[in-house]
Amino acid sequence: MKSTWQKLREYALCREFLSEPSEVHALWFGFYSSFFRLRRASMSQELREQVESEYHYFTAGFFLGRIVQAVLVLLGLRLML
Repeated sequence: MKSTWQKLREYALCREFLSEPSEVHALWFGFYSSFFRLRRASMSQELREQVESEYHYFTAGFFLGRIVQAVLVLLGLRLML
């Protein structure tokens, strides 16, 4: 059974996830770059700084996009058989 302290810590962590626009941008650009080649030179300086400051969200979005691609490929193969 979880103590009250553990429940409060979990609630605070959930409220912190994607609570800033830079985190959302980094996650979205990571997801997008898993499907399309995203060049940092084409991004504005502000967006580039947001992605670099929240690189862990960028990486999570990238791997989430790769998982979505794998699921789509597996579904496509199943439909072909």
